[in-house]
Amino acid sequence: MDIEIRTCKGCDRDFALAMEIREKVFVLEQNVPPDLERDEFDERATHVLLLADGLPVGTGRVFADPKQTDTARLGRVAVLREYRGLHLGQVLIATLLEEVKKSGCFSRVLIHAQTAVVELYARFGFEKVGEEFYEAGIAHFEMIYQLK
Repeated sequence: MDIEIRTCKGCDRDFALAMEIREKVFVLEQNVPPDLERDEFDERATHVLLLADGLPVGTGRVFADPKQTDTARLGRVAVLREYRGLHLGQVLIATLLEEVKKSGCFSRVLIHAQTAVVELYARFGFEKVGEEFYEAGIAHFEMIYQLK
């Protein structure tokens, strides 16, 4: 499988492809209300689009936390169902963390990870903070990654 990673901002063609993936995964598959899936951070976030053999199959985003200047927020990581189990989520997370590191602006990364994928983030060094909570009807944990 030929993998390509593209980064984009909230206004170009790749951004539209990333939104289509999020629509399929979060809205159609996981029943997240559309008005909760998109938010004010989409326009200023850096989005990653993962293509497999030329087809858009995964996405994620990262942006500066509006309240904590030393913190980046990572999220909306999604891989189309038919491409799961191929470690593409790991490729997305690694790419998003590289984007954060390249910026040189942050000392930590925060994510609201769905409980089902907490172990995936833990493999990268994210640690759970606090108790499980629900967001859009889905169980999550807040997790923090400390940059070295």
